[in-house]
Amino acid sequence: MSRTKLGTREQIEVWLRAGGRCEYRGCNQPLWKDSLTLTAMNAAYLAHIIADKPTGPRGDPVLSEKLKADLSNIMLLCDVHHRLVDIEDVEGHPVERLREYRKEHEQRIERQTAIHPNRPTHIVLFGTRIGDRAGLVNYEQACEAVLPERYPADECGIRLDLAGNEVSESDPEFWSQTAKYVERHLQRYLAAGVGPTGKRLNHLSIFALAPIPVLIHFGRQLGDVLAADVYQYHRATSDWRWKPLDNQDFDYVVRRPRPDDRLTSRIAVNLSLSGRIHPGEIEKAVGQALPTYVMTIAHPRRDFLCAAEQLELFRNEWYKLVAEIRDAHGPDCEIHLFPAVPCSVAVEMGRALLPKTDPHFVVYDNDKQRGGFDRCLDL
Repeated sequence: MSRTKLGTREQIEVWLRAGGRCEYRGCNQPLWKDSLTLTAMNAAYLAHIIADKPTGPRGDPVLSEKLKADLSNIMLLCDVHHRLVDIEDVEGHPVERLREYRKEHEQRIERQTAIHPNRPTHIVLFGTRIGDRAGLVNYEQACEAVLPERYPADECGIRLDLAGNEVSESDPEFWSQTAKYVERHLQRYLAAGVGPTGKRLNHLSIFALAPIPVLIHFGRQLGDVLAADVYQYHRATSDWRWKPLDNQDFDYVVRRPRPDDRLTSRIAVNLSLSGRIHPGEIEKAVGQALPTYVMTIAHPRRDFLCAAEQLELFRNEWYKLVAEIRDAHGPDCEIHLFPAVPCSVAVEMGRALLPKTDPHFVVYDNDKQRGGFDRCLDL
């Protein structure tokens, strides 16, 4: 038990830095009320990391006396975790671990409270079945991803959840059913201009896991009238946070058909980003060889997209490519689209399309069980 009494000013500073919440990693329990009855009360312990006496938990012959009133040696804990670190499992909670818990908690509180109040965003969560798996989008992870640049406008978000749907891509009705569901549910909010809690839609943060053609359609329904940020799920870290761009020379490469092929009104677009799509796959799916535009990167792979700058660069290049195709082949041309792209890229592809002016797109989906690419959606 601590024998050191902190002054009122020091106690307030500890409380403020912790945001009034338990600083044990993963707890975050509010300590100004009883969590069951919601009765206002002080449920906090001002706990020493290095005990204020040498015989206490993590005590030290020199540092205990030196740091007994040092606020960097004090952390705010709930009753459960105070008992855990000081009584039940002292050895499992060395000094450096507790300092790390305190530091990461207080940095998070600092980031969240530093957000300007006019930066709300409506979080949009969209998930369907992908093969035999459910595309589940975690709301808590989405909230973490938008901070500290923005903060959630409400506590629920706009949810389009088809992850539990038993109909999969192998069923012919999957594509039309999913497309209608997306149109119906999105337009309910977009037409009214307000979110589920009645707050005006000014900015969207989009988190989506679904088959690529569905995501393109989803993005097209969203459009680009409302400002939006699109996020990518990163398998390596199991989160949605954008990472720093570690390759400053990153770029997209566009290969065009021969000039004499630019007179045809039926062409193909091969987006080989997450993997390579071979010309024979396109010819097999369409039934003939078509003049083909190819957008790719130096080394196509599933995890290439880690930075927001890469997504923004794609959006700009995609805009230019669609405009180039329209100019070369006419506004009534038919584009057979073969995408091997990350989910966020698919959403941005759809958002960039202009329904009244852009050509007709035929979107294909690759399914090894069906023997390759199949036509699935017309946009």
